[in-house]
Amino acid sequence: MARPHAVVVPHPSSGNINPALQLAKLLHHHGVYITFVNTEHNHRVMEATEGAAAVRGREGFRFEAIPDGLVEADRDAEDYDLRLSAATSQRWAEPVKELLLRLNGTPGVPPVTCVLPTSLMSFALDVARELGVPSMVLWACSAASLMAHMRLRELKERGVPLKDGSCLTNGHLSRTIIDWIPGMPPISLGDICSFVRTTDPDDFGLRFSTVEANGCTKADALILNTFDDLEADVLAALRAEYPRIYTIGPVGSILNHHLRDDGASARRQLLNLRKQDSQCLAWLDTQQPASIVYANFGSLTVLSIDQLAEFAWGLAASGHPFLWSIRDNLIPGVG
Repeated sequence: MARPHAVVVPHPSSGNINPALQLAKLLHHHGVYITFVNTEHNHRVMEATEGAAAVRGREGFRFEAIPDGLVEADRDAEDYDLRLSAATSQRWAEPVKELLLRLNGTPGVPPVTCVLPTSLMSFALDVARELGVPSMVLWACSAASLMAHMRLRELKERGVPLKDGSCLTNGHLSRTIIDWIPGMPPISLGDICSFVRTTDPDDFGLRFSTVEANGCTKADALILNTFDDLEADVLAALRAEYPRIYTIGPVGSILNHHLRDDGASARRQLLNLRKQDSQCLAWLDTQQPASIVYANFGSLTVLSIDQLAEFAWGLAASGHPFLWSIRDNLIPGVG
């Protein structure tokens, strides 16, 4: 019997790449042949930040790279995250299909038996269905976030987007309580999803998040990076609608456990899109436990200079020591 072969297709952002890589390594540990798909751009960046060996692969674990559909000007744009998401949904299907067909014709590589995208990559499910290959989706966040995003369509029917800009500042977001999402306690509208903060009925971010969250259900199964004791109620509600849900989180801790059992190193669990600066660790070691405010806007968010200054003054005014991780491209056009 041929070895199972999973093609892992993460959304090209750190918050999806690394949980997908951890899951891929866990599957590989249990005998699954893995093809891990990066973008050509991210592959070059990872070679520069981590070294070529990090993305060279090894027996039964290979890396492949496909175009991301962007031009360099897109990477410096204020709406880079939206352009990237638009590119994945509109321009990635054919390269992924060509990759799957090529893998199936490569000597020494077992036939593809599963396509495993992360969230925001539902096009891959359509490709898998076209080729007759089973599929699973990794939702790298909580079960509650999946349930909330699945309800964005109903939220829109109930009054999202906002009527006007005043709703962003007049307390509407905190006063409006959503108490009808299955398995979830009451939650304020402002805490559901950042994309509800719009007055545009055709807002791309809101529409994309709605389509992609519900698109996950086209997969043969959903994998959630959580565990049942943590989110029992919302998982029960999700399974009532989509029975094939598997909780394997926190996947990083599980992978660490297996690596320790094998006497292996856990150092290469992650791939970084930027050089890591560890000099702050010595300072952190001198601080009291639970005393530091940590701020990080992730790998996609961009700010204006005025917004950056406002956050800086806010952190300073908090009266607490803080650690703020700032990317070199947090402000477009400013290094």
